[in-house]
Amino acid sequence: MQIWDIKGEIIGNFFLVYEEILNFSTPPPHPAIRKFVIDPEFNDKNVQTGKFNIDITFAIDTEEEKPPPNMVADVGRDIFNMYVDLLAFLSGNPIRILSPPYIVHNYPGTNKYRRISFPSHQAVLEPPIPLINTSIFTTKLEQKHGRILAWLRRALQERDIINSILTLFIPLEILANLFPCGEKVVVSCENCGCVIESRPGMRIQVQNLVLNEIGYSNEQFKRIWETRNEIIHGRLLISADQIRDLNIVKQDLILAIIKGMKKLLGIDSSKPPREVPYGFSIGDSFLDLEYTEPEK
Repeated sequence: MQIWDIKGEIIGNFFLVYEEILNFSTPPPHPAIRKFVIDPEFNDKNVQTGKFNIDITFAIDTEEEKPPPNMVADVGRDIFNMYVDLLAFLSGNPIRILSPPYIVHNYPGTNKYRRISFPSHQAVLEPPIPLINTSIFTTKLEQKHGRILAWLRRALQERDIINSILTLFIPLEILANLFPCGEKVVVSCENCGCVIESRPGMRIQVQNLVLNEIGYSNEQFKRIWETRNEIIHGRLLISADQIRDLNIVKQDLILAIIKGMKKLLGIDSSKPPREVPYGFSIGDSFLDLEYTEPEK
């Protein structure tokens, strides 16, 4: 067993009433947890400010002296996020992470440490996009076209990938409803035999959009629709490891909306906005550092 600590700072609209020693004699919320400490910040009047330091000790079962950083990072962040979720539930208020947590391990009997840190800011790694085609600025958009663009903007500026993907499904489904879909749903009454034809459901409309109008493969459609259902129906395990793999789905959704809108607005496929992935995506970045503290 290798013992690690994850430390972070949060802010929320709640306060701690009294000090309490948590007893982990019963199974803890996560099997790796060994200790959980939440320490409030006080101002000069000895009043809690709403800021809290969180310190969690957890264990990694490994035979390696230096286990892979993503293995440690995934467990640590999943535990940290789980406690933030619990605090949001107990307070009924949003909890904001002020600074990304970091994870540290002290090699037993030494003053040598290993620290895994996460980025606090995102950088734009690609050059600015030249806006060659600006004719859209003088074109009156239909109401639903405007809604699609508004939701796309919100999704692009959303930093949390789950929220971004969920937001992208809104313009995708609006878009799918604007293209003709020849397939109909036929329902017959078991008692009288009356046959009723109705419009296809959303799954069929999205499938028609991405396969027939945009030219995606069956595998891409399956990945998009399964991700939608897993998130909406609570089957997606929102873990650090799972989230890392969602960037492909996000890119597919963005390009599907761009291609569909260009088709609706009569913009040639060779003209901007471009129909290839924007830059490259770093799914998960962190710094893995070993250092030695000086002797006291």
